[in-house]
Amino acid sequence: MARRAELVFNLCEGVHGKSEWEEHVVGALEFAGVPVTGASLWTIAACRRKAVANALLAQAGLPIPRWTIAQGKIDDDFPLPAIVKPAAEDASAGLDRGSVVADRKALRARVAAMTEQFDEVLVQEYVPGREFNVGFVGTRTLPLAEIDFARMPEGAWPILTYAGKWEPGSPDDLGSVPICPAAIPQKLAERLAKVAEAAWRVMQGKGYGRVDLRLDEQGRVWVLEVNPNPDLNDDAGLSRMAKAAGWDYAELVRRIAEVALRDAQGATAARELLAPPRRARATRTA
Repeated sequence: MARRAELVFNLCEGVHGKSEWEEHVVGALEFAGVPVTGASLWTIAACRRKAVANALLAQAGLPIPRWTIAQGKIDDDFPLPAIVKPAAEDASAGLDRGSVVADRKALRARVAAMTEQFDEVLVQEYVPGREFNVGFVGTRTLPLAEIDFARMPEGAWPILTYAGKWEPGSPDDLGSVPICPAAIPQKLAERLAKVAEAAWRVMQGKGYGRVDLRLDEQGRVWVLEVNPNPDLNDDAGLSRMAKAAGWDYAELVRRIAEVALRDAQGATAARELLAPPRRARATRTA
């Protein structure tokens, strides 16, 4: 970074396959005073550590399903079914069809298996119901998406597994179809967005991000996760929401860059840096 960059567009989701280094890249840029797109070191680090995020969100009064870190014996009154997942990973890492358990024996077995793979494991009450995603770019809340689990394989719990997210054409992928914009009443969309916006503020989200919610069978909204560094491929969830808002992929990228530049250098500088190059006038010949 000997030559100062005007902006770094952050697409880092880890270093050498290690997701825990994701926030260090942002931290190095922040320390060097280089403007970077997306969330801050603090937000990325806090959100990746699910226990930290859950504690902060619950303290702020947001609805979080009951959870615990799997250390020793889990309380006998912990509600089942429960979902068992890594406590410091993202992108659905460690989630598969065996992640939801319905009895104590299965819970113990799943926790034992997960602790062999991951340093820390989180157990959280499973919330049956509909799943929604709320996306943000700057101060704009994008059209909501719903995950349609109607075609999940028989007997599979309706959750977004690693295969469902990253293995195109797999049964889990074909069974978890994103619908954007979500076909829901406006009042419900506003209620979901209000909860997501509050969660985003608590985690000091900026730039762009996504909040995942569940709407249970009693109509209550629950915060599942705050994702401050979601996938930005042109067919990913945030891009899909942007398209529903009327933006093509280039416009989404431009707006993300504009938000970061505006925060770092002001609105005028952002407009100047992102302005299309002017065409040189043709030289007239006699």
